[in-house]
Amino acid sequence: MRLLHTKNLKLETPTGVRPYAILSHRWLADHEEISFQDLQHTQVSPSEGSNHAEPIFPSNVQGKQGFVKFKRACEHAFRARLDYIWIDTCCIDKTSSAELSEAINSMYAWYRDSAVCYVYLHDVGSYEDPQFGFENAEWFQRGWTLQELIAPDNVYFFNKYWTRIGSKATFASILNEITHIRQDILLGNHHQCESSIAEKMSWAAGRKTQRIEDRAYSLMGLFGIHMPIIYGEGDKAFKRLQLEIMKSSDDQTIFAWHDSLAHPHSVRNRGLLASAPDVFMRASPVVAIDHSDFINILPGSRSPFRELPRGYSILNDGIHITLPMKQVADGWLAVLRCKKQGQKLPYGIYLKERSGSDDFLRTSPTKLIQLESRDLQGLAPRTIRIAVDHHILPTTKRRQFFTFQSIGPVWEYCSYICPKPGGHGVGQGSGYQDLYPDTRIELSNNMQCGCVYSQGPSGEVTVLLIGIEHHRPWVHLLAYPDLHRYVDTSRLRRRNIYDAPLMTSPTSLQSDNQAGFISPPALSSPTSSQSSSQANLISPPARPSPTSPQSNPNFPSASSRSLSLSCTSTGTHNPRFPKRNSTAPYAAQLRGGGAGCPVCAIIQAYSINMDDIKTRRVDFVNEMMPDKVIEIDIRKGQVCVSEATLDVDYVITIAVSVPESEF
Repeated sequence: MRLLHTKNLKLETPTGVRPYAILSHRWLADHEEISFQDLQHTQVSPSEGSNHAEPIFPSNVQGKQGFVKFKRACEHAFRARLDYIWIDTCCIDKTSSAELSEAINSMYAWYRDSAVCYVYLHDVGSYEDPQFGFENAEWFQRGWTLQELIAPDNVYFFNKYWTRIGSKATFASILNEITHIRQDILLGNHHQCESSIAEKMSWAAGRKTQRIEDRAYSLMGLFGIHMPIIYGEGDKAFKRLQLEIMKSSDDQTIFAWHDSLAHPHSVRNRGLLASAPDVFMRASPVVAIDHSDFINILPGSRSPFRELPRGYSILNDGIHITLPMKQVADGWLAVLRCKKQGQKLPYGIYLKERSGSDDFLRTSPTKLIQLESRDLQGLAPRTIRIAVDHHILPTTKRRQFFTFQSIGPVWEYCSYICPKPGGHGVGQGSGYQDLYPDTRIELSNNMQCGCVYSQGPSGEVTVLLIGIEHHRPWVHLLAYPDLHRYVDTSRLRRRNIYDAPLMTSPTSLQSDNQAGFISPPALSSPTSSQSSSQANLISPPARPSPTSPQSNPNFPSASSRSLSLSCTSTGTHNPRFPKRNSTAPYAAQLRGGGAGCPVCAIIQAYSINMDDIKTRRVDFVNEMMPDKVIEIDIRKGQVCVSEATLDVDYVITIAVSVPESEF
């Protein structure tokens, strides 16, 4: 263990046990904290070798925001007659993965064995009230600070002025309200009431770490667990932590978790292990039931449950466990050997047999059932195998969505309108609808393509074809001079920018039988999915142009530029496209194309080789035109796995450059 000498501020590795202080704090940016490498450049005054030699730091080190914190922590330890202090930012060489792994596995012990822990709260205190903001300090929201609060016996809190405002003992009741950790645990009275696995997990609920793996690694010390540190494994770190805990404990409270309804996989069949500490309850502790007491709770305990085993085994194919169970509806109710503190009867969870296998999954993960006496009737012990984790493979019901973004003032203030998709039935049902930016447009592999078109003030039309082929998206840009004959532009709205909503957030789509327009969403509203028969697209406003189209015929005006999308299928159902107010160009299209669909008409008229386009699957286009440059790219966005589908979002970004004189 490397320690920092509090006088000469040099790193040492003392032999034998030396009392030391330890610092707990909220990290600044890495480059603002004093690092191990910074201390390698420390010098001392000319009286080198003297016990009174003062360290001299380079100016770039002294200029860091964390330098004052570093110095003040050392000064407080020195005044307390402690020769050493341990500070995580500079006592670990984080460039060494082996040293970092050792430090993380030893961290809890280092805090536990310290003489005193100094907690520096950078956001607490004012000139009038030294404790101002204590309850809302960011320190209480971080993952690593949980063990730094519990492990040391003596914890002193300092505000941002380095004024000592209290200790863990004096703040015990306040800390209980903030952290939901019982006072006897905070005060070190562990022998009075041992905490269950679920209770310890609940202490970490809502806490955050910079790296997702640290949510698990920061809890190892609380459970006496040591395991390899593998940054990059993501959520698997928390699964590994639970498996390591289960190797040394038969505490079934580790299974007493439940997702919130807001959880992305709340209705999905799950494995038996929790996804994160957040799913463990904080309101009231979950406690384990003594094995003999558990058997006595169960009806008829002297016959079927007399030999009920108390442990379980972890094999590579799942968790093998014997539980009291009974069939309910199309699933099973399993009783856990744990309960809510203060309650008599245990908790239960729902399980279901996995199709095509003899193992079980946890179903209805939002439900942790507080059982009643009637629920315990009809139980029988059953030895089963429960999956540890459950992955949904993207083999069925894959859905693809497109979301449009725009860069630059020209495209940003266009109107987007989309006819109702679903075969060639364009214009049936609710017809055109106004939508807003970042709306998800659903396409599927059996759809030929979609069409997005932009019209300039002189009637010139630019068409963007989009589609999916073998689960991969493609785009294709067309700029023929007579494309205006094949699109219906009469429905495009011309709205003043000052009367239109801002284009900043996704919106939920209306249902299939709902007519009318969609109102603009709130800024943080999530995008909701839609079926392939729903109305699709976007309607940002038009930007007013300082000059009219007639005054500048050479370049398209932003005020009259517009965008629309239509989708079509490869089927043979061919109803007519809705009539436009001005029928001449569009009527010619109907006579010549004959498909009744603008996309098909364009493809037929220009003999576009769709097989070649789909095979090439172009994801980037840069088209230079006389009056503008259009750049389009498509990338994968969010991927969401649900019980029966895999939803993949693709983002199409359209950037149009025009002469600056237009703006």
